[in-house]
Amino acid sequence: MAYFRACLLILALVAFYVIGTPLQRLARRRGWRLAARIPPFFAKTMCFLLGLRVVFEGAPLGPKPRMIVSNHVSWSDILVFASRETPCFVAKSEVADWPILGAFARVQDTIFVKRESRSDVARVNAAMAAKMKAGEDVLLYGEGTSSDGADVLAFKPSLFASARDLLRLYPEVAAVTVQPAAIAYVAARGKILNAEERRALAWYGDADLAPHIWTLLKHAPVECRVRFGEALDYRAEADRKAVALETEARVRRLAASMAS
Repeated sequence: MAYFRACLLILALVAFYVIGTPLQRLARRRGWRLAARIPPFFAKTMCFLLGLRVVFEGAPLGPKPRMIVSNHVSWSDILVFASRETPCFVAKSEVADWPILGAFARVQDTIFVKRESRSDVARVNAAMAAKMKAGEDVLLYGEGTSSDGADVLAFKPSLFASARDLLRLYPEVAAVTVQPAAIAYVAARGKILNAEERRALAWYGDADLAPHIWTLLKHAPVECRVRFGEALDYRAEADRKAVALETEARVRRLAASMAS
């Protein structure tokens, strides 16, 4: 079955690359409503072919502008979040060069960040602020990298600077909603996974992409849960480090609640 799914996955990726990518580029340029429907359709299709069964618990709360802040376990987290609605993603610059998936990320106007360049932070924050002001949710991974899923890494306060910049640029905006979320891959083939088994499904460090895709296919169906927590406000007078710490604490509690 894994081989069959792999073949279907390759065919679907090629089809999206040949048809979906130029269609999405045109839809975004023309302002068609179709532009908001293609990404979730693509993500849902990819999740289905990968054998990911996605369960959302709760929903983003609070008014816009809004940023969703989550822990990060795998490259497939992007597909999981996008299968519900498509926020603006912030991804490492290497993603832009991924075969096919990179092309779709580029046409979706993903914000790419050069993690090794501190000077790139200002550009990324400005881009995120502009997206939020325009009414788009921005999804960022507070850890700044993916982990093995066993625990939530310390959040990077610098990633929250986009909210600060938005409030400085637009004084009429009272606050930016910070929406904590946690993601976990909790079961495979109907069996609840322990910590070691979850670690095997995570994609982190210098792991290669293709072998990890094969791992997912072999373990399918895999149940992935996303749990949203209580939102908090980022106001002009807020301390960025304090907001990052509180968001981290909330995401950590959400993640822990799915580990039991």
